[in-house]
Amino acid sequence: MMKRKFTYLRTLVLIILLFLLFVNGFFGTVLIVQSRKNLKEQMDERMLDILNSAAMMIDGDDLEKLQKEDYDTPQYQQVLRILGAFQQNFNLDFIYGIRNMGNGNFTFTVDPDLESPGEFGEPVVSTEALRTASLGTPAVDKVPYEDKWGRFYSAYTPVFDSQGKVGGILAVDVEASFYETELRRHIYTALIICVASLIVGGIIAYLISDKIHRRLYVLNVEMSRLSDEVEELAGELKAASGYRTDSFEVKKHHTQNMGELDELSARLKFMRLELRQFIDDARELAYTDSLTGAGNRAAYVDAIKYLNSQIENGGAEFVLAVLDINGVKNANDSFGHEFGDKMIITASEIIKESVGLENLFRIGGDEFVVIIENITAEEVEDIFHKIDLRIVQKNSETEEFINNMPLALSKGAALFKSNSDVDVQSVFRRADAAMYADKSAYYKTHDRRQRR
Repeated sequence: MMKRKFTYLRTLVLIILLFLLFVNGFFGTVLIVQSRKNLKEQMDERMLDILNSAAMMIDGDDLEKLQKEDYDTPQYQQVLRILGAFQQNFNLDFIYGIRNMGNGNFTFTVDPDLESPGEFGEPVVSTEALRTASLGTPAVDKVPYEDKWGRFYSAYTPVFDSQGKVGGILAVDVEASFYETELRRHIYTALIICVASLIVGGIIAYLISDKIHRRLYVLNVEMSRLSDEVEELAGELKAASGYRTDSFEVKKHHTQNMGELDELSARLKFMRLELRQFIDDARELAYTDSLTGAGNRAAYVDAIKYLNSQIENGGAEFVLAVLDINGVKNANDSFGHEFGDKMIITASEIIKESVGLENLFRIGGDEFVVIIENITAEEVEDIFHKIDLRIVQKNSETEEFINNMPLALSKGAALFKSNSDVDVQSVFRRADAAMYADKSAYYKTHDRRQRR
């Protein structure tokens, strides 16, 4: 059992770790891609800022006219000093001038580098960014290129002459290895963060799952005890009331192969069904007459409260009928309570057939009340007629009624009158008076020994 629980715990931890691995991998990838993008943007912006500053200090007309033999002229030396100052102050690998020779060919002009300058007129590697700059728009290489000096990312900016045309191009080189080294540093940092997050997350996941495991174990123990108590209480209700459908008991061997969450879920489901059954049984016991199945006095009181609220709101429309079994007391005394119960049960069944169980209430030993909404006086007379016919039929086919005494019902009904009735009790009094009038008429033609 403990091995199974431990396996479940390890599975839970593994799922959490896999989830953390996926999340860390996703965000790590996003971080690396973003780092690469930010690093390249920062490098591009720095190179272009330097070039734009240098371009503003150089005369485009002078740059366009310079030739190799102009080295000792003031114009050449002025451009050379400006580029040399930028190379030294900004610690640049290379900064130099370029001339567009046409047909996609470009050559070096002024190069201040002291160790390995590009010779004036020497070809320059043509890139997409360089061609863009030759058309008047500053640009930076998206991918590195390679020449005899190494692998570089280069930025280019045009220098305009007095006519607004591109008189020359300035370029700055950054070694690709510098960019790649910085990028690797960012990647390593992101990986370290991801691994550290995964380790810390795994430890936290284990601690949390272990805590959950302990709490689930305690909950299962408590739920097991509670379910046993509910089952015991339900059994007592069954024994006391006789009302009970099939039990939803969860056998212990059914939960042995379940995980803790599944076991807890099964017990909660059992508790919900068992409690619902218990509540339904308790409600039935509280509102149902155990002998006839009709509503009892408590149900009748609830019905009165509902109708009184309808009366207050001006929306009441109902009929109330009172029915009383004739001669039950004499039947009990003469033929026993079992026969008296037979009369009550038979009478309730006949009434239910005509009015429906939901409208019938047993408010006394042999007295019933029927409440039906939205019905006419003519329909009530039809119901009473059907009840009389069924009583005649029962009396003719039931041996006890033939040998002992016949079943008889006295009936009275009253419709709610909105202009005179202030509550249900007003309607009940008129229906009860009509029932007693019917009973009096019955005993004028029948043996008075059948009176209660």
